[in-house]
Amino acid sequence: MRIESDGVLNHEAPRLGEINLKRMSFIPPGGNWTDIPDDLLPKGMRRARRSDHTKRYGRVAPEGLASTILTKCDPHWGAYFHYAQDRCFTVREAARIQTFPDTFRFVGSRVEQYEQVGNAVPPLLAAAIGRSIRRVLAEMSGVSRMVS
Repeated sequence: MRIESDGVLNHEAPRLGEINLKRMSFIPPGGNWTDIPDDLLPKGMRRARRSDHTKRYGRVAPEGLASTILTKCDPHWGAYFHYAQDRCFTVREAARIQTFPDTFRFVGSRVEQYEQVGNAVPPLLAAAIGRSIRRVLAEMSGVSRMVS
């Protein structure tokens, strides 16, 4: 991901409010909203079943899978708390999860940058699909020549 990169861009974490910093202090790596004391939960989450919304207010596990990257890395919607640091993912970290190389620069406000990452098809996935389509087309081309 770092090949030909002159440095790391888009790597500034958004500020969290005091309540989210308090909530985060209770969440271990791999944990989620169920680790937060009830009095610190948003009102709607207090009524939720413990088996629901298992990614909300999640802290990723260092060796685990990441949440789907949405158009914002808001802890209310997924596991976007860093596993060791008390902060959310940066745009660059979300982009890395999506397989963007460090040479790719996101522009606009931070909100717009998160939207660009979340709305994107991961580059390595797109490349794999393209190779598969090319292979199928090549096979079809070979078959059509044999039939003619």
